[in-house]
Amino acid sequence: MTFLILTPVLFCALNFAFVWHSIYRGAITLVVLLWSLMIVISPLLGRVGCGWICFIGTIQDIASEHAFFRIPWREPLHWPRLAGLVAFFATSLTFFFVRLSGGRIHGVTFSPLLLNMNFNTHYKVVWMCDAMGALLLGLLLERRWACRNTCAMGLLCAAGASYSRLIPVVDTARCNLCGICEESCPVRIPIREYVSKRGGLVTNPECLVCGKCGTSCRRDAIRIRFVWNRRFAASAVSTPDSSR
Repeated sequence: MTFLILTPVLFCALNFAFVWHSIYRGAITLVVLLWSLMIVISPLLGRVGCGWICFIGTIQDIASEHAFFRIPWREPLHWPRLAGLVAFFATSLTFFFVRLSGGRIHGVTFSPLLLNMNFNTHYKVVWMCDAMGALLLGLLLERRWACRNTCAMGLLCAAGASYSRLIPVVDTARCNLCGICEESCPVRIPIREYVSKRGGLVTNPECLVCGKCGTSCRRDAIRIRFVWNRRFAASAVSTPDSSR
């Protein structure tokens, strides 16, 4: 809740949609630096940007606790996210080059604070629309359905998270396959499949590294750990320290 209270103040730095505005203006802004960092570190830390920074996702998490529908886990639809990603950069770069050729900008500049942080009327309206949209998505589609199937930034972070070293590790000796962890997972990852088939290493790129699976486990069988060698760890996860 503290994070959501602070979100309006940092709106232009947290909302990745403003990356479009930054490209349009030919500027490397704070939001570009932030989300570029999230993409770069995703092979190491996974989707921490989606799980810890994206306020749209945070609102959906809260709203989904009272969702009108329950949608079972399915593999994400990659083509809508890919189409959104192509449209996002194609349109922003097109406008960039149009403005560049027209002399309205003069190349790429480093201007971290170019996007105004005073939260004026324009940004208030945009923030309210984004927040209400996220609320409706959480209530109607449940558990970050939109993040998994439509978010262009989610696609970029998920690509790196496929190699993440920071992942949930299930102690297969303690786990009784009750499924409570799956119920608490914001993206409905089928954790029991990773226990049965992959030695307890939850290597799904949709994982947000939120830790809810671990806190919900009544047998304390799930921990978020650094796993540098997945193949080695998969054969030795039956003790709490086995992923080291």
